[in-house]
Amino acid sequence: MRNSSLLLALFAIISTADIKAQQADMGIFNHLAAGVGVGTTGVSFNLAAPVTDHLAITASVDWIPDFRRKDNIDYYLYQNLSEYGLGQWESGTHTLTMKGGLGRVQGSFILNVYPFRNSSVYVAAGAYFGGDRVLDMDGNSDDLRSDINQVKALYDKVVAYSQATGKQMPAMPAGYEDMQNSDGHVNAYIKTKAFRPYLGIGYGRVVPRDHRLAFNCELGLQFSGKYSLSSDNTSDAVLHVLGVDDKYADIIDNLNKFKLYPVLKFRLAGRIF
Repeated sequence: MRNSSLLLALFAIISTADIKAQQADMGIFNHLAAGVGVGTTGVSFNLAAPVTDHLAITASVDWIPDFRRKDNIDYYLYQNLSEYGLGQWESGTHTLTMKGGLGRVQGSFILNVYPFRNSSVYVAAGAYFGGDRVLDMDGNSDDLRSDINQVKALYDKVVAYSQATGKQMPAMPAGYEDMQNSDGHVNAYIKTKAFRPYLGIGYGRVVPRDHRLAFNCELGLQFSGKYSLSSDNTSDAVLHVLGVDDKYADIIDNLNKFKLYPVLKFRLAGRIF
């Protein structure tokens, strides 16, 4: 019985010593950890390295899959050219189908500050960059292509009439003028700043110290700045004529009430060396 007690005591001492031995000494880039996580920024992959027991640096790439959904936008085009003997022209109510997705890739560089040497609670400060498109949309419509051709033909007649009579040609509304250069494909996206400061708080070591693997979670905010609607292939005037800006106005207004993007991450990190 006494021998058994001695063996148990010896095992406990050895186990304790082994745990202490596993605790890594955190110095300037003397360790490297890799992690994977999920959260409001999508799926994240990161590398982290210590600077001291109180400071670590994390670099991450976050990816949100591009799941797309359809939105139908009804538009109505109208021009009154009675003065030129061409009467009134209207397109009727037609539908533009937009497919929008939240797909996004962004990077981040974060400093993780641990107030106490043995603390697992940390403050995260840094920035996110890239991924400035929050919602990306593309639309096509056979009706729109037909309407664009009719607008072009209509103003060709106005030019011919003006040249024949000497009367000055009316200024074409901006949206209609720009539309003549369109092929019926409309792109639009909601964008924010490409560089976004970040502040958060987390729990867990981003570079595991006591074990090879460690879990950590983080809650913070990206300071996004102003959100706005833009396009790769057409003007703001065309987006307005087609009602695209009105369709997404409420989303943009709500985003601009706070100009923040919430970040919640759950990560598993493994110390490589």
